[in-house]
Amino acid sequence: MRRCSMLFLLLVMMCGPATGYQVLVLTPVATRSVYNLCWSLSVALGDAGHSVTLVSSYDASSKHENVTEVHTGADLLEVNSFALGHNTMLNHVKILEIAGETGRRMWSNEAIQRLWQQRDSYQAIVIIGFVNEVAVPFLLDYKGAHINLCTPGIEPLHMKEQGNWLPMSVVPGIVTTFTHDMTFMERVLNPLLTLWPYLWYQYNVMPRFQELLQEFFPNLPPLTTLYWNSSLTLINSHYAVDGPVPLLPTQVEVGTINAKKASPLPQDLEEFMEGAGEAGVIVFSLGSVVKSGQIPHGYKIILVEAFRRLPQRVLWKYEDDDLDLPANVLTRKWLPQQDVLGHRRTRVFISHCGNLGIQEALYHAVPVLALPIAHDQPRNAHRLAKNGYAYLLNWKDLSVDAILNGVETLLRDPTYRERVKDVSRMLQDQKESAGERAVWWVEHAIRHQGSPLLVYAGKRLNFIQYIMLDVFVFWLVVLSSWAFLSYYCVRRLFGWWCCRSGKDKIE
Repeated sequence: MRRCSMLFLLLVMMCGPATGYQVLVLTPVATRSVYNLCWSLSVALGDAGHSVTLVSSYDASSKHENVTEVHTGADLLEVNSFALGHNTMLNHVKILEIAGETGRRMWSNEAIQRLWQQRDSYQAIVIIGFVNEVAVPFLLDYKGAHINLCTPGIEPLHMKEQGNWLPMSVVPGIVTTFTHDMTFMERVLNPLLTLWPYLWYQYNVMPRFQELLQEFFPNLPPLTTLYWNSSLTLINSHYAVDGPVPLLPTQVEVGTINAKKASPLPQDLEEFMEGAGEAGVIVFSLGSVVKSGQIPHGYKIILVEAFRRLPQRVLWKYEDDDLDLPANVLTRKWLPQQDVLGHRRTRVFISHCGNLGIQEALYHAVPVLALPIAHDQPRNAHRLAKNGYAYLLNWKDLSVDAILNGVETLLRDPTYRERVKDVSRMLQDQKESAGERAVWWVEHAIRHQGSPLLVYAGKRLNFIQYIMLDVFVFWLVVLSSWAFLSYYCVRRLFGWWCCRSGKDKIE
């Protein structure tokens, strides 16, 4: 009997993954960090027994028994933000050009075409927001759960498409440097800086993708009809980092899904870190998008000289061999960033403030020396500085003294260390991990797909109706009419009374 029970248990464990759902994750246009976010989501789903197909423009670098990767056949996303002068608009235009080319290469790929024909075999399709509209045809006549993954965190455009118009008095636009605690003038500007990206996206970006995709799908309906009809939005944010905002039940924060406990470092890195002693190590990385060759030479000279004067050791993600480095600086083309940030000798993280990097730094309680470049990075950097997690620098005024002063401030002012420890405890103090939360909600969206109980009534309202401007105008007209009629009646009555009084006096 015991042998039969053990055999049955073994069979259940072996068959477990087969009972899971089939999930398709689409991220054809993405930076390496966004790909890593999608990989983390895919692994979480795979660990829960679901079969995941991940479509990207990156070669598979890791393996999971329940995750299958499919290459789009397109080139990687590379944008030189320094060459574009830190201009967010120019960066977005460049990314759109790359996205268009990726779309053409992708839909000319036979493997992608076969996958498209099999799309109904998936119970859920996850699409990354912004510039991945080239993947929207997968939703054509699709009956399963459509899930958005909002990678930049709380982004008003994505939140609005499920009917949740976030209050612009406290939620800054993604292209601003405002925080939740805005001044009067910032509240004046924020609606303009929030709405113009929406208008640009609606009337410039979407028509471009519509025209491109109709080359492959002549009868494609409007992309907005397909793209925004989602069951669930997973948001790469956490209220402890991004600030609390009013979200719908189907708008779920999964920030820190990529964060994890540090693993042991390779021997050479471990020796370098431990050799720093109590002075510690400063970790410098500009993420996966900015390559070392893109940094202007003048900035490199400033950085190297500043690092030379530091008593700490510096571990720098740097791909080239063109610098005369001081003895306290070690460069690597790639870093196990999580494991380095979680090392006991790490003191400061110099970062461009991409979402994933700052989440990892705060998760491991490392203060940040912020050097934002473009996109949502300035917003992230100002938010970190406002909350006391970071010291803010800018590239235009970068100098040796500015770097030294920033590092010294972060190390000597205990407030920074205390604040990052507080937020680190909050990020780790959750009833379930971000991955478990994401998996549960994906399963929930699949189980209850199409239920009207999941649709917020505000989704059917336009902006004027949502903020009740039409009602306000209606009552303004009613009250104005009442006031005018009251004034008119009183004036006529007063005139009649005066006229009557005059006649009485004459008589």
